[in-house]
Parts: sequence; C-alpha cells; structure tokens
Amino acid sequence: MFNRSVNRSSLVIRAKEPFREWILSLPEQSANLTLEEINNDNTLYLIPEYEEDSEREKLLGKKYKEIFCELLEDWCLDEAYWPKSRTIATFKKWFDVENHSIVIDLVGNQIIHEE
Repeated sequence: MFNRSVNRSSLVIRAKEPFREWILSLPEQSANLTLEEINNDNTLYLIPEYEEDSEREKLLGKKYKEIFCELLEDWCLDEAYWPKSRTIATFKKWFDVENHSIVIDLVGNQIIHEE
C-alpha cells in the first residue's frame, strides 16, 4: 500500500522529571507546568537509517549535544541558566529517547529544508 519509505530513521525526545525541574527553576516559570504539557507536540529528529541498535547509540552519542542545546534553548536563551553538565549521561537522565527505524512519506512532495 505505502511504497514511499524514506531513507531515514527518527528520534523523538521526551522530557523526564529532571528537565521539568530545571524549567521550573528558571525565572518566571509556572510552578504547575506538567511533563504532559512539556511533551506536547515533541520535535521528531530525522537520522540516518540504522540496522543495529549500536549504530543508533553511536549516532546519538554524536548528536545529543546539539539536541540537548536545542531543547534547552526552547525554554531559555540565556546559557547562564543552562546546566553545566551536559554529558550523554545527563541527557539520558533528563530525556527518554523514542526510536523509529521506518519513516514513511505520506505526502510525496519534495522535502524543503529550512535554515
């Protein structure tokens, strides 16, 4: 039926309690912000196709800093408030990573990249 598989896999990053606690520590944040609200409409990250979980983990090891900074920036532009430790261990403590190895293009039009 669908024959428009895209040569990509994807990641969805979902915040966990430590990320919510960091957000709540920021100036002028609502104390009743829930994880459900934070995780509403998460970004989907396209990554190269992979066959083995070890390949996916290797890619995450290369890209987690970029994703981490983007997620922090979504809530606070002032890096002075960002956590000092932004290691892969911190990333995994703050976020769940949902993996999808198959991406299907239901639109079929050209994909346009924005900067």
